[in-house]
Amino acid sequence: MRDLTEVPLDQRQYGLLTMIGTQQASDPDGQWPMWDWVEHKAKLLGLENPREVLGSLPRVGAAESFGLSYGFTAPVPRILERDTRIALTVAAAWALNEVRYDLGDPFLRVLHHMIALWRSAPRSPNQVTQVILTSEDLQLAFPQMRARIIRLVPDYFSKEPFLHSSWGKQQDGSWTMDIPQEVMWFEHAHDLQGYVHEACSRVNEVIRADRAAFLTGQSEPAPPLDPVVHIGASRTALLTWLWRQKHERSSGVPLSDVLGVLADEDLCEDQGVRFTEEEIDRASEYLETAGLLEGGGDVDQKAGPALARITAAGEDCVENYKADVSAYIRKRGSGPVTFHINTNNGNIAANSSGFTQNATTQAAVDPAQLLAAVTLIQQLAPSLTPDSQEQQALRAQVDELQAAAAAPMPDRGVLRRIGEGVLSTIRGLAHSPDVQRLAIEAVEQGIQNL
Repeated sequence: MRDLTEVPLDQRQYGLLTMIGTQQASDPDGQWPMWDWVEHKAKLLGLENPREVLGSLPRVGAAESFGLSYGFTAPVPRILERDTRIALTVAAAWALNEVRYDLGDPFLRVLHHMIALWRSAPRSPNQVTQVILTSEDLQLAFPQMRARIIRLVPDYFSKEPFLHSSWGKQQDGSWTMDIPQEVMWFEHAHDLQGYVHEACSRVNEVIRADRAAFLTGQSEPAPPLDPVVHIGASRTALLTWLWRQKHERSSGVPLSDVLGVLADEDLCEDQGVRFTEEEIDRASEYLETAGLLEGGGDVDQKAGPALARITAAGEDCVENYKADVSAYIRKRGSGPVTFHINTNNGNIAANSSGFTQNATTQAAVDPAQLLAAVTLIQQLAPSLTPDSQEQQALRAQVDELQAAAAAPMPDRGVLRRIGEGVLSTIRGLAHSPDVQRLAIEAVEQGIQNL
């Protein structure tokens, strides 16, 4: 995505933005509506999944929850609380005539007033230039502008990527606001389209500069990413972070947004590469399947739980295995075996000697390792083969294995038959030997005691 002015909105996106904008325009205090109201109202109007529509709105810049970006709304958190306010930006005012009168046109007039003030401000060789705008000065400059709009000016500017600055508001609604130097970037933006185009260009420029600075700072080319190590590291990072959350946060906040690990500079990357939201989501799914974390519901859930807490087994893994999830699962899988006597002819002698007893023994089926292997194979499928048909065939086998392992009374013969079939398929996928080896080991460990 390069420029919001080049992206058409579909009917659902247009309807959602219009509903939010018209509600704010009708609110006496100009407050943006809360998500609780937006979701309810949108469903009443026939929008089946408002959250999906909100997430589909185009953005320039960072595609995830972290980093510089610009869209038709102010950045929206991944976990939407009921009282989260959904605010529109000037980009929405360009796209929607319904929002232009209250947001777009006043914003543009105030912006060019700020540019004029910055250009004419006195300069000193011994001081950094600081230009202040007050609500009283703005009212004098635009006597026809409604008092309600003037009260909202700091809020409007705070939603723009380069124009938010420090400001203070009094109880009577008057305010004082610093004018950022960046207003001069927009001195040639004489209409809303020009402003939005320039804002998008600046976002892209900052991202390119950051990427170039990162690459320039590397003394040697970075070695290729080891996907096997990277996947394991994402699980270790998430489990360690959840352990810290439990022991460092108040007991009244038991659940944590798993994407919070991406904001932890000690845990957010591996091999010099930051984890993505999708990688953390997959790690969450794996750790839940392995019993190392438990989710708190399906709020915005993708593959794994979005809200989670560490389990007692997860704490054991962190404290005694340094959060090495693979080592912990291997150790757990080699524990004591429970035997069940299926056939017994005669009495069982206890604390006796000099007797002969014939019994058929069989280890209990524990599907945990197989289910963990299933989750891993589902994640590794794109790395095992780039061929979509081969991926589809592999996933079909893995889904069959998952269904058999999750049955109330798993049949070890069925599990072994399906597991051997999965192994045979994986051995024929030699696109990435390291990933293939990891996948084979996971399935073999899952079926070795069947």
